[in-house]
Amino acid sequence: MAWEETYLAYSAALREVPRPTAFADLEALEENIQKVLSYSGDRPIRIATKSIRCVPLLKDIQASHSRFIGFMTFSARESLYLSRQGLNDFLIGYPFMQKGEVEAYVELRQQGKRAIAMVDSIEQAEAIHYGLRGTKVEGLVCLDVDMSSDWGWLYFGVRRSPLRWEEQVLALAQSIRRLENIRIVGVMAYEAQIAGLPDRGLGIKTPIVRFLKRRSWREVQRKRQAIVQALRDAGFELEFVNGGGTGSLPLSAADPSVTEVTAGSAFFAPAFFDGYEAVRFRPAAGFSLEITRRPAENIFTCQGGGYVASGAPGPDKLPRPWLPPTARLLPHEGAGEVQTPVYIPNPPAFLRPGEPLYFRHAKAGELCQRFPLLYLVRKDKLTGFYSTYAALPHAWV
Repeated sequence: MAWEETYLAYSAALREVPRPTAFADLEALEENIQKVLSYSGDRPIRIATKSIRCVPLLKDIQASHSRFIGFMTFSARESLYLSRQGLNDFLIGYPFMQKGEVEAYVELRQQGKRAIAMVDSIEQAEAIHYGLRGTKVEGLVCLDVDMSSDWGWLYFGVRRSPLRWEEQVLALAQSIRRLENIRIVGVMAYEAQIAGLPDRGLGIKTPIVRFLKRRSWREVQRKRQAIVQALRDAGFELEFVNGGGTGSLPLSAADPSVTEVTAGSAFFAPAFFDGYEAVRFRPAAGFSLEITRRPAENIFTCQGGGYVASGAPGPDKLPRPWLPPTARLLPHEGAGEVQTPVYIPNPPAFLRPGEPLYFRHAKAGELCQRFPLLYLVRKDKLTGFYSTYAALPHAWV
């Protein structure tokens, strides 16, 4: 479909919706769901709630196929909220120790929910242990192992867990084993430097990044398999080993030590994921801004638009003009708090003040942390809307 057709279809569907507007293209979303299933081989898949942040959409994705087994969440409090909406099976992606989090975790387990806490230190496990005292329920924990590559001259990865080697993992596992109401049920070994780093369209950096990712991936496989085997040899009955993310689904699914993968950004396909060689998804979510001014023949100024993504600051964290595809931000202004000027060479006649321009957020989840409603589009029809996390009186991160 030519971009003009897509533009006009979205504009027809969203004609009566006030801008700025966040929306999801249901056909593209369904296509991405099928791609996630294909890229993941036969592995069960957890849905990363941070990338969706919309409860009805989480339910829709899970209901689309039996291989979507559960969720990777921000926190115990988020998991408790989701459990009250009818969801279950939570791998809480980040360690917690504060009282409110521990209490939420205890409530989840007392409700009989499958909720697994992430730990990388004995103190985190002890916080759950003490919170569960006086109850008859067991705490389930997952060991978070760092998969980054440290070559001395370059630290290739992210700063997550202090657990890097078999000896450290086994020492912590043995310490946790002494806590009578805590059981280790899994390992998280997420290769962020593979899944979270684009490797296409980087100019002269492209072959360097691909080389680093290939070298790191060989290390990841060896280390992950060795750690999993060491734990099993020590008598730990692991129910799962979680690996992967949107950018590394095919690799992780092919690793025999991985029993489940996680996907989140794949469903929306934000702008950041245009730069991956191994996986390709169709843009399925975006936002529209109204053109309010035309200060020059090829410049259209939109109202709002400063929805900058998290991470190391840079142009790649700015929202990306989407329709028209030739549109680009002005480098000295970028996306602004109250206005965003966009340069469009040879603009079509239908672009004028009062009409929309369409953008994609750099990352997936932050869209639904900014807009309280996500409008649902199928071709040129508006089919409804869903409430998002932005509409909730909660902050989990």
